[in-house]
Amino acid sequence: MLLVVAFCWANLPVMAADWRCGADIIAGDAQTLLSTDPKPVWHDVQLNIEAVDAFTAAQLPGKSFRLADIAFVPGYEDAARAWLEQASANKVSITPLAERSDFLGRIPVRIEDQVIGDWQAELLAAGLAMLLPESGQDVSELIGIEDAAIKNHSGIWSDPSPATAYYVVAVDAGGEKTPTASDAIGRFAVIDGTIRSIEHQEWRSYLNFGSNWREDFTIALDATLRDAFANGEDFQDILQDWVGQEIRVRGVIENRGGPYITLENPFWLCLAR
Repeated sequence: MLLVVAFCWANLPVMAADWRCGADIIAGDAQTLLSTDPKPVWHDVQLNIEAVDAFTAAQLPGKSFRLADIAFVPGYEDAARAWLEQASANKVSITPLAERSDFLGRIPVRIEDQVIGDWQAELLAAGLAMLLPESGQDVSELIGIEDAAIKNHSGIWSDPSPATAYYVVAVDAGGEKTPTASDAIGRFAVIDGTIRSIEHQEWRSYLNFGSNWREDFTIALDATLRDAFANGEDFQDILQDWVGQEIRVRGVIENRGGPYITLENPFWLCLAR
């Protein structure tokens, strides 16, 4: 049944995301930061699924591929592999999204076919993968697709357990059953919340989500990232506009007196539209 549901998402319409992420929230004309160089495409490729994150093809010897900008999570890898095995019956087009292979020798790619469409989008829609932007491509459509999966409690987003949930909220809003960031310490998760205050230090800025920064959820931006968001403008002015806004962030939640994320990639932070 899971595979039937997953394939019903074929030929997804363009999703209007409720979030602005990465280049969309960088001050000024940040679209120039997106990777737009034309990429070569391998057509009519028959893939072999070695693992959820490793594909090969007889007509492309010596090459190994993985889907870019998404990650598979424990507990759902078997379902994702079953989806991929069924999808691999179709010949596909492969677009490399990085000039070099990763540390395991895999090329991050986009995969599409005429039956299913975009494999990244379909897996995200079914809740069989999590968005993990890395390629510098425009992922605004994928953000909208993942957001719909979260709202629909699809796949990995259906888990409400505080010990294992991949979607949590920054602080307990009272009466809600959604786990909080404190429940997810030590895990990678997607977190929603509203910024209450920002504290700036010389080499870092802290986005605080509660009245007590020593206990409540915090996001840390190092000087390089906050300057990237400001894009040549005053970072304090730019970040101050974020106060009171709803934020979505993803990353590993640490315990530093309270739940805490060090932002690793500007595309991993989003502002509500």
